[in-house]
Amino acid sequence: MTSKPVRLRVAPSPTGYPHVGTAFQALFDYIYAKKKVGQFIIRIEDTDQKRLVPEAEEVIYEALDWLKIYPDESPMLGGPFGPYRQSERLPLYRKYAQELMKKKKAYYCFCSTERLKEMRRAQQQQKLPPRYDRQCFHLSPAEVKKKLQSGEKAAIRMLIPENETIAVNDLLRGEVKFDSNLLDDQVILKSDGFPTYHLAVVVDDHLMQISHVVRGEEWLPSSPKHVLLYRFLGWQEPRWIHTPILRNPDHSKLSKRHGHTSIEWYREQGYLPEALINFLALLVWNHPQEKEIFSVEEMIEYFDFAQMRFLAPIFDLTKLDWLNGNHLRLLTLDELAARVKDWALRNVKKGDGEVIQNSAPVLEWMDADLESFKDRLALAQDRLKKFSEVREALEFYYQEKLIYDREDLLQGYNPPEVLDILRQAKKVLEDLQDWESEVWEKSLRELADELEIKHKDLFMILRAATTARKATPPLFDVMLVVGKEKVFQRIDQAAEFLKGQR
Repeated sequence: MTSKPVRLRVAPSPTGYPHVGTAFQALFDYIYAKKKVGQFIIRIEDTDQKRLVPEAEEVIYEALDWLKIYPDESPMLGGPFGPYRQSERLPLYRKYAQELMKKKKAYYCFCSTERLKEMRRAQQQQKLPPRYDRQCFHLSPAEVKKKLQSGEKAAIRMLIPENETIAVNDLLRGEVKFDSNLLDDQVILKSDGFPTYHLAVVVDDHLMQISHVVRGEEWLPSSPKHVLLYRFLGWQEPRWIHTPILRNPDHSKLSKRHGHTSIEWYREQGYLPEALINFLALLVWNHPQEKEIFSVEEMIEYFDFAQMRFLAPIFDLTKLDWLNGNHLRLLTLDELAARVKDWALRNVKKGDGEVIQNSAPVLEWMDADLESFKDRLALAQDRLKKFSEVREALEFYYQEKLIYDREDLLQGYNPPEVLDILRQAKKVLEDLQDWESEVWEKSLRELADELEIKHKDLFMILRAATTARKATPPLFDVMLVVGKEKVFQRIDQAAEFLKGQR
């Protein structure tokens, strides 16, 4: 007996920028499909016509492509089980809705929106579960025929059996049981001929031979309806995996109102796709070697759904920053510079406001002198957490006039004392034959001893004078990159600033 091929799908709706939750689901679909030498499919759920956003479908493909989550079948690629857009599959849903009608597992509903709202309101007042009251189920065949012939619009509802326990076998949670008496007779085909999610997802997953359904746990309460639809249609269920909902640090659900949910935002900020993938994986899975930094290839080798955690994962940007910084340090300098340039070019082309302000200067610096830019970037690589920090990290190298902070320059001394320290430090540096950090350090430490000040204080004053920053890469490395003449100019600038502070 041959085993069923492993096929998984992600099925986003083109209603805006794709959510990180889409990436989260797609990642595990993709990883498991590759591990089992199966197929990963993108299907577009576009039946909610009112919420569709032009070009959103293209943005979904672009986002997953950026993450290197590549499909084997999709609306763009085609495949043996297409079409892969639900709006192009409407006759299929109508066919199976009618099949359910013939089997007496579904029925027409003619109720108006107003009547349904009033019914729900009354149920809420009586503290009853929100369920359809089956008014239309009790219509006689003659009454149904008359209404249809007169042109009344009708939806189709599935008929939930009474007094039954429905079991959903979830790979993460085991068997989850539901009381059918608490389930609503779900609308499966709307009066406009479009299916609801419940019918469409079951029909599509069956016809596309999906073996494992990975989706958020918010769909777990709907899963008994899907189990019933599989049973009614005589089909084998897929394996169910309901992943935990991503949450903010305050444990609220990750949403557009709370936190950054769009994949596009992470791209604009300059996170690496491999770091975002690494982060999403760590939310619910541990590497068997307890590594925190790992690749997609390692996930494909080691991942199994049985190892997934289903406690609510916290979407902690501090952890993502740490991971991204580690992935940045894995890049060679040439790789880092190339990816910074790609990031900046895209942001200038597609971004706005702060996104462009952070990116445009970086492009200008790279275009003006790429090798100098790379020298400066090399010093910042160990400190960077994401590309949106590049401008701030390197800006002081390119500023003609620095903006000084009085306290940073003084370091607890008074202005005349610091002016004297700067004057003598500049003279020591001017007198040196070699512009090398080892020579500076020895001479400047000797100067600090002569002035009877701490070595650290002298270096902090010089750092503030040459960079206008409290924290930078190692001071002498920075001075080498800034260059001899510019270091002297900046010491003079700092002295002029202090003269005005007396």
